Amino acid sequence: MKIEINFSTERLSVKTLDRTMPGIQDEIMTMFTEPVSRHLPPSCQNFRTAEDVANWLEGMARTGSVLRLTLQQQAVGYLFVFPEPEDCYRLGYVLDEAQWGKGLATEAMLGLVNYLSAYEHAACFIAGVEPDNTGSVNVLKKLGFSYSYSEQDVDYYKLQSA
Repeated sequence: MKIEINFSTERLSVKTLDRTMPGIQDEIMTMFTEPVSRHLPPSCQNFRTAEDVANWLEGMARTGSVLRLTLQQQAVGYLFVFPEPEDCYRLGYVLDEAQWGKGLATEAMLGLVNYLSAYEHAACFIAGVEPDNTGSVNVLKKLGFSYSYSEQDVDYYKLQSA
């Protein structure tokens, strides 16, 4: 259930990923290093071939959307958007390791929440994070997400739309 999304923040351009873009599989394999992907679901880890990435993107397209983040026309990460019942959206992100600590994840997620609230009439947002991924926990808390519940070693945070 792909949603076409296109917006900009102060520093980032965000657009629904074009899976046919030349070199996209290599870009993803290069970005999804072990430190970057260690806190992601197993399906997002250990990409070894372009075919692994293509299969992953195909699966993602069946349930949601992958958005490409660019900074000065250079890919720096991806956002994940999965529609849920009752105008809720499950969100996630991955950011290139070289971009950690610069506020880009917070900026991108805030832009996404604002976009979905305005254009998709989102009522709430859910994000799952491993408890020891303190950077991502802090991003969610900065955005106003609050702890909701834990399941299978993942803490889920929720944000009600204003």
